[in-house]
Amino acid sequence: MQFTPGYLFGMVLQTIPEPRKVARDLFDLPVARKVRWLVLLLMVVLATILGVISHMIYPVDAAIFGPILSNPMTLGVIEGVFLSVGVWAIYLMGRMAGGQGRLDDAITIAIWLEFVLLGFQTVTLVFSLFAPAMAGILMVMSSVLFFWILSHFTAESHGFRSAGLVFVSIITVLILAVFALSFLLVLMGVEPIEMGV
Repeated sequence: MQFTPGYLFGMVLQTIPEPRKVARDLFDLPVARKVRWLVLLLMVVLATILGVISHMIYPVDAAIFGPILSNPMTLGVIEGVFLSVGVWAIYLMGRMAGGQGRLDDAITIAIWLEFVLLGFQTVTLVFSLFAPAMAGILMVMSSVLFFWILSHFTAESHGFRSAGLVFVSIITVLILAVFALSFLLVLMGVEPIEMGV
């Protein structure tokens, strides 16, 4: 496997029709666990940098979103924490459901998700400057692709036959996580956004 921009772009495209094949190729890479964690950290740093650029172009009102959600650096730290929790969730929950996945696979899933979404977010930010409608379409596409990759990669890692059942499980866990996150944000002093009438 090569790590040239052209090859990686081809793998991103291949992820759509053949997600399990791409997952197997990535899982089989002879890369140490420590290196995988470092690559995931690099993805978080790049995402934070993109967040800073995005906030420079489209400033966020701290009076509405609070000091935490309006600070891209803080959001980067939060993203890193959630990615780490997500890695362990993919690994442990899959194992509890009878899967055979490895922790290295779960780290790889998080890396590839972050890599693909980072690319989409970069293109979306560019399009938002002159083609907002296209940027909106890309945002929807990135959300769909997130669940597509996560479901198939997790199913492949743990040896599950049905990616659909994995998807349903993911949605259930995310709903519970949203309730927990909402409670946490309230404790942090983030107030609900008031919609103007």
